Amino acid sequence: MLLIASEHKAEIEPLLKLYPFKKSSKLFKYDNISVFVNYGGGGLSLGYNIVDILSKNEDINIAVLFGFSGTLTDKLNIGDIFTLKRVKLIHNKKPVFNPVDLPNINELPSFEGVSLLDEYETDNSFLSLFADSVDKESYFFAKAVKSIGKFGIVLRAASDVNERNSIESVRTNGFVYNVRLVQNVIERLAWIEKDETMLEIFKHTGISNIKILNGLKRLIKTKRLTFTNRQKLYSKILINSKKENEEKAGFSVFIEKGVEKNRINLNLSAKKVVEIDDYVACFHNLKDKNGIVFANKKGEFLRKTPSNYTPSGSYGYSILNAYNCIYDCSYCFLKGYFRSFNPVIFLNYEDYFSAIKKTVQEDKTRPLYFYSGTFSDSLAMAGFSNFNEKLIDFFREFADEDIFLELRTKSDNINFLLETEPCRNIIVAFSLNPQPIIDRYEHLTPSLKKRMEAIELLDSTGYKIGVRLDPVFVERLNDYDELLTEINKIKNLHSIEVGFLRFDKNDYKNILKKTPAVLKSLVFDEGMYRYNKEFRERALEFFKTRLGNFYLNME
Repeated sequence: MLLIASEHKAEIEPLLKLYPFKKSSKLFKYDNISVFVNYGGGGLSLGYNIVDILSKNEDINIAVLFGFSGTLTDKLNIGDIFTLKRVKLIHNKKPVFNPVDLPNINELPSFEGVSLLDEYETDNSFLSLFADSVDKESYFFAKAVKSIGKFGIVLRAASDVNERNSIESVRTNGFVYNVRLVQNVIERLAWIEKDETMLEIFKHTGISNIKILNGLKRLIKTKRLTFTNRQKLYSKILINSKKENEEKAGFSVFIEKGVEKNRINLNLSAKKVVEIDDYVACFHNLKDKNGIVFANKKGEFLRKTPSNYTPSGSYGYSILNAYNCIYDCSYCFLKGYFRSFNPVIFLNYEDYFSAIKKTVQEDKTRPLYFYSGTFSDSLAMAGFSNFNEKLIDFFREFADEDIFLELRTKSDNINFLLETEPCRNIIVAFSLNPQPIIDRYEHLTPSLKKRMEAIELLDSTGYKIGVRLDPVFVERLNDYDELLTEINKIKNLHSIEVGFLRFDKNDYKNILKKTPAVLKSLVFDEGMYRYNKEFRERALEFFKTRLGNFYLNME
């Protein structure tokens, strides 16, 4: 059964008139379509009712919320029919943690949505930082469906611009939307719901075109594809159908209460500044923009690295001084690790220094490495605060103790380093790839030429240089020859790391949603999605013949 839910009867009534629905308890029913109307009971009421209906009707395979939304962006016009790919909740101008991701229909545009908890909020400049559309019920529907493990879609019609006059006009006069388009979507979903194979394909790919679904269904039956092989097919469809990177825009500054603003290296008077109570909820609810969050870190300041992460083959500690970065590399695990791409920069330096001192006293491993840039990019983010300068000065006291600080980066932002005296236990480690790979996968990053020029300058001043060939793209090995020749010219070369493109199951799923094209050559091998063993061994021999010593990461 297909369930269509709506908060107000006026929103769904044009569709009700198209079919001979009959009322049965809470639902209007026709064929395999049921309609529930909440009659303006509010988001919480809608959520409770949806849970009740889905719990009592196990034959409902697809649940759809249809209704009106206000538009918050010029990308979304009045009258547009769209789905929500993610929805959040805001109450009294405070984002509530735990946004809900939603499946989409490929043939329709998808946007981010926000629901309000029993109040009007028409500050569109504020709301647009978190979403493209606004309503009062989508979040509650999405949470209800997810809470009992059902498949739910939020389908919206943009009816107003979220201004009081516009909202009141819709309330008084109604809103005429493209009923035929919505009808077409509903009829396709009803058709899909009846067919087990089509339903599986739709759930995994978002394809609702019946002709395409029939073709895929025939392929599955002709080839007698197993469950595992069907999953591989769905992954390939996603890999070949989605864009590599998403549009980025905007530049707002969010500052958590209690942060020392004099530690922020930005002209705040020239930016839109939003003061927030707690960075966590804000960070996880922002749209995928370049808004920057400044906060004080609480809890975990250091995290032990996996084995085989350090040159010595043991372990070290990642310094969690920032999350995300300004670049947009297709393969970056951060695309799914956090719910937002927005950078967060922590400014309570002293707490980090205390944590590092304590770790040095308790952990007697030598050499001992501390990494800045594991969850961000050290130099790319350096211009926003003076954390790096403070960190380098702090580590000078460990210069004779085999305790190292490594700044990991793809950036050529080295001016502050050139103004700082090198120290024997400070390593600047550059992630490098041939220019064709940078062009394709490392969006917004400096070119290879600029990175090599930065290395040459730092090398000439006496900084220890690390080279991180990670990830290596095995199918492009021939492109690495010239790069390896340049690496061998570095005088103060501390270490070279080689690591092949790889993802665990969770990261693979996240990359599949965000930038799937990068996954084309990977197979599931030895608990990871990676190049097959033959490819990796061939690549390893390639590097052995062209480089001196190097260490293999996570292999």
